[in-house]
Amino acid sequence: MILALVAGRSAPAQLRARLAYDEPTQRALLQADRPGVGELAILCTCHRTEAYFTSTDGGAGYEAVHGLAAILPGLLPTDQHDLILLEGLDAIAHLFRVASGLDSQVVGEPQVLGQVRRAFTLAKEVGSTGPALANIFGRAIRLGRRVRADTDLGGIGQSIGSIAAAHLDGRLGGLAGRTGTVVGAGEAAEDAATQLHKRGARLAIASRQKASAARLAETVDGTAFTLAELAEVLGKSDFAVVAVSGGIVVRPHHLPQRSPGDPFPILDLSVPRAVDLDGRTDIELRSLEEIPGPGGADVAGAQAAAGALVAAELAQLEQWMETRESGSAIRHLREYAEGVVADEVARALSGLALPDQTRDRVEALGMRVANKLLHGPTTALRGADDETRAAIMRMFGLD
Repeated sequence: MILALVAGRSAPAQLRARLAYDEPTQRALLQADRPGVGELAILCTCHRTEAYFTSTDGGAGYEAVHGLAAILPGLLPTDQHDLILLEGLDAIAHLFRVASGLDSQVVGEPQVLGQVRRAFTLAKEVGSTGPALANIFGRAIRLGRRVRADTDLGGIGQSIGSIAAAHLDGRLGGLAGRTGTVVGAGEAAEDAATQLHKRGARLAIASRQKASAARLAETVDGTAFTLAELAEVLGKSDFAVVAVSGGIVVRPHHLPQRSPGDPFPILDLSVPRAVDLDGRTDIELRSLEEIPGPGGADVAGAQAAAGALVAAELAQLEQWMETRESGSAIRHLREYAEGVVADEVARALSGLALPDQTRDRVEALGMRVANKLLHGPTTALRGADDETRAAIMRMFGLD
C-alpha cells in the first residue's frame, strides 16, 4: 500500500519549520533503518514536507506509519493532529495535484514540478525507492508536464518570486530605480531576484557564502555581500526579500531605522521564518501567506482544466490497478485448475499401460473441460471489483 504523511500548507508554520529538512538530512532519512516501511521518498519545498512510502506489513500500514514517524527529526507526539495521513489512491491523487501545481501557495507555480522530480531522483540515488513509487512519481512528473503544456495553468506565469515582486511594486509605487536587498541565494531567492530585476530594481545579494551571492548577483547586475555586511546593505535599501533556510538570519540590529508612519517593507519567504523584529514597529514584515496570489476567471478555468487531467490520470491508474489485480487472480485460478486436472488424470491413468499419445489426449481433454468451466469466472474476474473478485476466489477455495 502507498501512503503519504503530509505537513502541507494547512499545517502550522512552526511544524513545517521543524520538518524543513535540507538535502543531507533527507539523504540520511532515506538511508535510515525504518521498520515496517518499504519504499520511501521525501518531498520538501518552501511550504511543505511530505513523505511517500509503502508498507511492508501487508495490512493497513500502521507499523509503517509508526516506523516513519520514529525517524523524522523534529516530529513530536503532539503533532499528530496537524499531520495528514493519506492512503492508496488518496495519497496518489495528492501527489498528482502537487506535481500539477494545484496544491501550491501560488497556483500553477513552475518550481514545484522540479522539486517533485528532485525528490524522486534523490530516492533513486539512495536506493530507497522501487516499482511502486517509480510508477506513481513517473506518472506525476509526466502529468505535471502535460498540465503545463496542455492547459492555461502553465501560462499564468506566477511564482513565489513574481508574487513577491508584484506586492513590492504596488507597495512602493513602482520598483524602477529602487534599491533592494535579497537575502539568500537559493531557488526562491533567485526567483525573487529575477522578478525584481525585471521590474527595474537595483539589487544587492547577501548570502552566507560570498561566492553564492556573487553567482546570483551576476545574473541580475547586482552586488554581492555576506551576511556579516547585512546591516550596512539594508541601511541603503528601500526594501528587502529574505529567502533562506536554517532559521533566523535577519535580526533587529540589521534593519534600518524608519518612522512608524513609513515602515521599511520586508518579505520573509523562508521556512522556518528568518526575520526577528523583536517588537520593532517601524518594519512592515510580510510572509507569502499574507500576499494575495493569482485569481480571477482565467485562473479558475485553468485550475478546472488541470483538475480534469488529474482526474483522468487517476481513473486510468485505477483501471490499471484493477486489471493487474484481476490478472493475478486469473493466473491463480488457472494454476489451480491445471493442478487439479494433472492430479486427477494421473490418478485415473495410474497402473494403466497406455501409450504416451493416449495419455496426452486424456490430459488435453481434462484441460478443455476445465477451460470451459472457467470461462465464466475468468470473464467475470476481468471486470470485477475487490469484493466480487474475493467472492469468486472463495467459490474455488482460493481466498
